[in-house]
Amino acid sequence: MEPIFSQDSPCFCGVSIFWPMPYNKISVLADQIMDIISHGLINNLIFKDLPANQRWWAIAFGILPDLASLFGVYRLEFFKKMLFFKRIPQSYVPHWVFRAYNIAHSFPLWLIIFLALWLFGFKLIAIAWCGWLVHLVLDIFTHGPDSVIKTRVLWPFSRWSYAGFVWSSKKFLLVEYIILALLYLWVY
Repeated sequence: MEPIFSQDSPCFCGVSIFWPMPYNKISVLADQIMDIISHGLINNLIFKDLPANQRWWAIAFGILPDLASLFGVYRLEFFKKMLFFKRIPQSYVPHWVFRAYNIAHSFPLWLIIFLALWLFGFKLIAIAWCGWLVHLVLDIFTHGPDSVIKTRVLWPFSRWSYAGFVWSSKKFLLVEYIILALLYLWVY
């Protein structure tokens, strides 16, 4: 049982009366949003030469794996619980989220859909569908060994995951957004 007034408990009282949430609690929310934004920004850079309509689809497919798998936890109740932890306890994440995440981050399933789109003549959508692949490749290398949800890219055939960088660390996010800003300045 955790102490009543520990920093990780819901009863933590070391916050300002003017701003009831400590900064590190807000940053947990910001990290989740920033990752989705970075997937969109990276896909925009990669698919910049596509016509605008197709590029928007590639961007949408690039953020959809996280939205599709975590949609149910983006509820007010989950955010309220999340505000009291530096790292979300795995027990707070609904069990079905892990399965949905594995489905949405599975390369074999992505490949089946890509081949179906390509073979049935939906080549423009298949190219935009590659935004999803960009998301998968990025997540392979940016979900560290301490991540609550690991990217099992070969699911359902394997539970293997790569112990890469921790994308939610402040240093990683800072470097990532500096590089993105420089790339946007250079490309646009």
